[in-house]
Amino acid sequence: MVNMGKNTPLNICNTVVQPGENLTLGLPTPEMYGCVRMHVPVHIFHGRREGPVLLVCSALHGDEVNGISIIHKLLNLRLLKGLQGTLIAIPVVNVFGLLSQSRYLPDRRDLNGSFPGAESGNYTERMAHTLTKEIIAHATHIIDIHSGEPGVKKLSQVETLLSDEKAHEMARMFGAPIMLDNPECDTGMLWNLQGENPKPTLVFNGGGANQLDEMTVKTGLKGIVRVMKGLGMLGFRKEGERKTPEPMRVESKAWLKTPKSGLCHFHKRIGGFVKKGEVVAEIYDPFGPAAQSVVTADREGVIIAKYEMPLVTEGDGIVAVGTVSQAHLVSSASKAWEEDSQGASELE
Repeated sequence: MVNMGKNTPLNICNTVVQPGENLTLGLPTPEMYGCVRMHVPVHIFHGRREGPVLLVCSALHGDEVNGISIIHKLLNLRLLKGLQGTLIAIPVVNVFGLLSQSRYLPDRRDLNGSFPGAESGNYTERMAHTLTKEIIAHATHIIDIHSGEPGVKKLSQVETLLSDEKAHEMARMFGAPIMLDNPECDTGMLWNLQGENPKPTLVFNGGGANQLDEMTVKTGLKGIVRVMKGLGMLGFRKEGERKTPEPMRVESKAWLKTPKSGLCHFHKRIGGFVKKGEVVAEIYDPFGPAAQSVVTADREGVIIAKYEMPLVTEGDGIVAVGTVSQAHLVSSASKAWEEDSQGASELE
């Protein structure tokens, strides 16, 4: 870790945080029709030495809880005692959604697609504007944590604009099984990669809504620590520490849709490799013994997401297949990811 100069005070959320201080602040949300204003807890770890300002946030959708666990574990790491730079961590951005067990804000709009927001817009746009002005403006790098939509489980994956050199390098540092390109930058905080002064940003996705998936939590936590080490915010890699697994780059993805309604029996697990024409699932009539139809892969690739509800309706997307450029390496890559997730902790 390169020893940088002394850090300077950070003025955030109408509070001055001194170098070496760790504070929890309350970011007020826009007013609702009740008498009590909600606040978003914001945790600030402001290192004594200058360095990057990393924003790690989760639960833009109130039903996505894996990120909450990841950030909880991150904030309790002893490694942060030697932090160089600043960590801004928000476990729950959408406090209303978490309390009401909803993906959305009080006006039933999606915060995820409302950035950078508008000061005089609707409730969700105002919330996005507040976050942009008070929090995001201070960040030099961003990691936004998500899970699959209700009923959908996702293989741990990072998404970014891979043509951005710094964002691409962050994705490689993270070491998730899958790395996806998003040229439109239309997911979560990826809008920060647009414009004249883009901020290296990753969206980490894994598991499903309203589910706490330990493998996703472990992968997310390790990935964030690797990025912080790569940015020089934490100490050097320990001798004997496992090498970061190389992510498989997904060139494109598509959902396989079921031609019939019924009970879905999957033949392939998430993270598995499928060949073109291979049977992925069978759809059965729930009122009789005969199979109605089969769902076959229309391409070769890796299953990066799966619909987990047992009953499906014709036209439903049940499996997302990602096309990879090095299909012959999938087996060895999968083994490396499994060994990494089971290996000795590098977070002590």
